[in-house]
Amino acid sequence: MQTRLAVVLLVVALLLVGLSMSVFTVDEREQALVLQLGQPVGDVKHAGLHFKIPVIQDVRRFDSRILSVDPNPEQMVISSSRDNPLVTGAADPALERAIEEAVEGEGEESKPADGRSRPPREVISGEPIIVDTFARYRIVDPLQFLKTLRTEQAANGRLENILNESTRSVLGKTTLRELLSPERSLVMREILNRVNKKIETDNLGIEIIDVRIVRADLTPELRQSTVRRMISELRERATETRAKGEERALEIRSTAEKERTVILAEARRDSQVLRGEGDEQAIRIYTSAFNKDPDFYAFIRSLEAYRNSLGSDTQLILSPDSEFFRYFGKQEGQGR
Repeated sequence: MQTRLAVVLLVVALLLVGLSMSVFTVDEREQALVLQLGQPVGDVKHAGLHFKIPVIQDVRRFDSRILSVDPNPEQMVISSSRDNPLVTGAADPALERAIEEAVEGEGEESKPADGRSRPPREVISGEPIIVDTFARYRIVDPLQFLKTLRTEQAANGRLENILNESTRSVLGKTTLRELLSPERSLVMREILNRVNKKIETDNLGIEIIDVRIVRADLTPELRQSTVRRMISELRERATETRAKGEERALEIRSTAEKERTVILAEARRDSQVLRGEGDEQAIRIYTSAFNKDPDFYAFIRSLEAYRNSLGSDTQLILSPDSEFFRYFGKQEGQGR
């Protein structure tokens, strides 16, 4: 009886063990491949409870989420260009700080010992820059991924090489101005297309979701050359702006002086015309008054002469019978 019970328990235990080895679960963040003696016999892309043949079949799980690959910064060569890399609103802050430090440290352009002016340095075309990129990818074909890459570590290493190679190819025909401007998005899109094309050609079973250029720094030599070039161009631009401003100021002052001279001349002309008209009108009035009553007119003119010539401190030496005081003399029928 006890032997039979032990056999039953053993059978039940074996059944439970076999059942546990026949059942496996797939998480929402995973996708799986069922391998039979090392050969794939099925793929599982839906989460839930699934079955397999114990011992003979095995399950390989792969991440279905978006994964990242972040290669180390690499030194790459940009396209030959003599353009100023500074773009308004898109320049590298580190480059701007370097320019400010160079302007403060250099001041005026330094000269050699012989006193001759030194020509400004130009940006050396085709020099390398330090580029830091990263990519996001997803496993879309677990079977092909297992055949070609097998592990995520191997996939990251392979993608780093493809990403660096595509970045070098694209940057080889990209100028520094384009890389530091809003056109960088077009550069990154071209890198993304190149990487996906390479992955499709090699049939790696993955898809690149996004590629970004995190940082693009000038090498110390190129940074110094670029800073000098930019300082020279900014000074030249400032000199040109000041010259245009002075020319405009001189033009405005000349125009204002000309207008002032014209206005004053017209004002003098108008005043002389008005003065002449007034004198003419006054002469007519005086003439009309003289014709109406000559004695009264002579009397009024004499009063005006007295008012204009006589004051509190005025002293005149005249004879008593002078015509100037004829109206102060004795009138007929009146006392003195």
